[in-house]
Amino acid sequence: MTDGTSSTTCGPPGRGREPATLRGTPGSIWPPIRALAAAAFLLAATASAVAGHAEIVSSSPAAGANLPTAPSEVIITFDDELDPDASSFSVADAHGVEVGGGEVDLTVADRNVMKGPVTITEPGVYTVTYTIAGPDGHEIEGTFSFGFQATDQIPDPTGGEPDTAISPPASPARALILLGCLLLVLAGVTAARAATLR
Repeated sequence: MTDGTSSTTCGPPGRGREPATLRGTPGSIWPPIRALAAAAFLLAATASAVAGHAEIVSSSPAAGANLPTAPSEVIITFDDELDPDASSFSVADAHGVEVGGGEVDLTVADRNVMKGPVTITEPGVYTVTYTIAGPDGHEIEGTFSFGFQATDQIPDPTGGEPDTAISPPASPARALILLGCLLLVLAGVTAARAATLR
């Protein structure tokens, strides 16, 4: 028979109680961290694309071509903008005698074309030697050859890769993108620490 007073059940303390759910557990932290990591990866990929160096898309005369008539000019088209102050080319015959040259064609809005006159009167192999600087600031040197009624073998193109011995300052666009990556990482770390302290 009860007397109306409450009774307590003896037993080990804490038995029958559900453990409290802690905030900021790894399960709740990792989804936003993964999202931030994915965003940082995309930004880094974009930065890599921005930093890409210019490459030849086409040329006239084409590399390796053996022409029946002498050209009066050489045109080289690249896949990205060139620095007019650091980009030019020269054309020489098989004996190293220069027969022409050119620079960035400022009439082309994209600044991705170099053009210049040549004076070719003798049959033979002619080599175009170019030096350019693209958006990433790297200086690139390369050569390609063509022939005018040539009987000798026309050499394959050479170079075309950036000189990485001296790394120029990053372009403003690249710097901003990399700064965005850093801020995302810092935001992720801060959010993770705040979640564990709640």
